[in-house]
Amino acid sequence: MQRRVRLVRNSGIMLQHTGLIILKTITIFLFAIAYMAVSGGAAVSADIDNDRDDIDEEYRAFVEEWHEDRVERLKEEQGWLRLTGLYWLSEGEQSFGGGERSRIRFPEGSIPDLAGTFKLEADTVVMRVAGNVDIRDERGRRMAEDTIYTPDLTRELHYRGLTWFVMRRDDKLGIRLYDDDSPHLQHFDGIDRFDIDPDWRVEAEFEPREEGDTMKIENVLGQMVDYAVAGDLYFTVEDEEVSMIALGTGSRLFIPFSDATAGEETYEAGRYVYIDRPEPGEKAIIDFNVSYNPPCAINPYTTCPLPPAENRKNFPIRAGEKRYDKYEPES
Repeated sequence: MQRRVRLVRNSGIMLQHTGLIILKTITIFLFAIAYMAVSGGAAVSADIDNDRDDIDEEYRAFVEEWHEDRVERLKEEQGWLRLTGLYWLSEGEQSFGGGERSRIRFPEGSIPDLAGTFKLEADTVVMRVAGNVDIRDERGRRMAEDTIYTPDLTRELHYRGLTWFVMRRDDKLGIRLYDDDSPHLQHFDGIDRFDIDPDWRVEAEFEPREEGDTMKIENVLGQMVDYAVAGDLYFTVEDEEVSMIALGTGSRLFIPFSDATAGEETYEAGRYVYIDRPEPGEKAIIDFNVSYNPPCAINPYTTCPLPPAENRKNFPIRAGEKRYDKYEPES
């Protein structure tokens, strides 16, 4: 059966070619800014074939530019490709460094074998630096024995090419470590994606939920975390009405979803897409061409939320990013 999706043609959304180069440049820039908040995943594939005649050139340029920006964000100082460790803290004192005897072991050779200790007491983490190890905070101040985390304070620590800080996930506290020499960054060569398909830029009815409505969402750690529910989205695929839940409280809404391609063509746990919250009485636009892999598809040291049951669909959405073969260290 020919797939039919209720869609929005580019002529109603984007400026048509007028021959004025400056208008085209402004249009692409505004679309890029509108999607700038999407972070996390990556893109760009050298073998994408987007020569379809029905793709508006400005829309094609917007999608390509959006993906290029995603790749650059992955490579940033605290992008997912530089993330190289997540170490959960236990109550009491634990040593850290690059040596085998350290309780929390940073990458070998990246820091002295014994660089210091972390001490967790209730909701406070104190770091004590060993000897002459030159660890600095985000202000460039040399650390000795200092509180680096409370519920109201998070210090960012630096040693040469390493950056780390304490992060909280529900009732767990851990050290998140970034490394300029991360093997995930060194082995990265792009992420494949589906051809741009304007039919997957869909128009949806949006029914907002009552303010304060929440739902439990499971993350990859098995924790159940409360998320604000913005509303329900309704659109048609193969003449059948389907729905998804949008999460968030601001002007940008988050949709974690999975479809029939999951586990084969796309990441088994699903993908993410953000949309603009529609104004009252307006339709929502879901652009699956800019759907992307969650951080846990890129790097194992992440804590991604999983799609709720309402957003797991049994039809294929062949748009956006495909499965990424992330770096796996040799055993």
